[in-house]
Amino acid sequence: MLLAASALFFVACGEQSADSVAPAQDAAAEVVEAAEVAETSEQVAVEAPTKVKAVAAAVADVKAEVKQAAEAKVAEKVDEVKAVAKEVAAKVELPTLPAVDVPESELIELVGYLTAQSAGVATLKLDEAGVAALTEGLRKGLAGELDLKTLTPDVMQAAFAQAQARAEAVQASAADLPAIDLDALQKIGLAMVMQTGVAELGFGADDAGLIAKGFAAGAFATEMDPAIQAKMAAFQAFIKPRAEAAQAKAQAAQAEAMARMEAENAVLAEKNIAAGKVFIEGLSADEGVQSSESGLRFKVLEAGSDAKPALTDKVLVHYKGTLIDGTQFDSSYDRGQPAEFPLNGVVPGFGEGLTKIGAGGKIILYIPSALGYGNTPRPGGAIKPGDTLIFECELIEINPGS
Repeated sequence: MLLAASALFFVACGEQSADSVAPAQDAAAEVVEAAEVAETSEQVAVEAPTKVKAVAAAVADVKAEVKQAAEAKVAEKVDEVKAVAKEVAAKVELPTLPAVDVPESELIELVGYLTAQSAGVATLKLDEAGVAALTEGLRKGLAGELDLKTLTPDVMQAAFAQAQARAEAVQASAADLPAIDLDALQKIGLAMVMQTGVAELGFGADDAGLIAKGFAAGAFATEMDPAIQAKMAAFQAFIKPRAEAAQAKAQAAQAEAMARMEAENAVLAEKNIAAGKVFIEGLSADEGVQSSESGLRFKVLEAGSDAKPALTDKVLVHYKGTLIDGTQFDSSYDRGQPAEFPLNGVVPGFGEGLTKIGAGGKIILYIPSALGYGNTPRPGGAIKPGDTLIFECELIEINPGS
């Protein structure tokens, strides 16, 4: 619906990423889907009255027999009903809409009309001035006169908050509906350019006026205009190649973004692995730092109890994680409570390191990238590909695994 555009606005405010391509690809299909629903809705409603009565009579007979028949007969009667229904359905001839030659200008207007319908604009019960403001935002966005990226998240949040309040009031059948100021409506109309995917379908400045005209008509229509039905076949033929081209373009952009990200990560990983190697080698100056066969470095501060956990055990731990430059990326201390997890469910270096101490023990772990998150850490986090990790840990409790 209309308010879904708010989520898409925040994607538009940043650089396009591989994750932002898919929403645009899905939005580009909305107009096509609305057209398909419009074409079939009339057909589903048309059936021969006598044939409907025949089906109803057959079903009534079965219900009466089911009440009296034994369970063995129920399945048999159900099969009979299915056969009758199938036979009747095969004889029903659904009407087909005649092909209509529609000028391209009208088809472009239909893009706007179906956009307003699929967004449910009419449910906001806007007056003429409100619809005009919403339409103008859509037109300016398509014409390139306004850019969504120039608007701050706070501004857009305020605009959509007004729309949300009005939508809730309409749903509650409130006597007095809260107003949406015209400036907010224009901003929402601008955001709808992304929500609907009309730009991805290849429409732009040259089409903005016609799409705006159709949008204004659709924004007032509480039901689909019957005159639109006859144009659906022509509209589908018109929009299908655009939708296919938009999908191909989105897939290509996604593939390109993924390839670029992988290349950038590979370069970054190489740099970080080299820096981590220098850091690890520098630990040799500290006599308290030990090493294991895996390449893990660790420094036991307090040994704790004699009993040490196995990798199959669960442990209760307080910890703080930092990078070699001192950047903190996680801390159970900051959250105010220790973390519990199985040692074989964390990165290898962390799990191995905690097997070196008992309950009550404290240790510092120096984990090379290969024993940490390697070249594929969580996207967007503080840990980057190839990063060496440092954990200061306090083992509180050991819970033997099964």
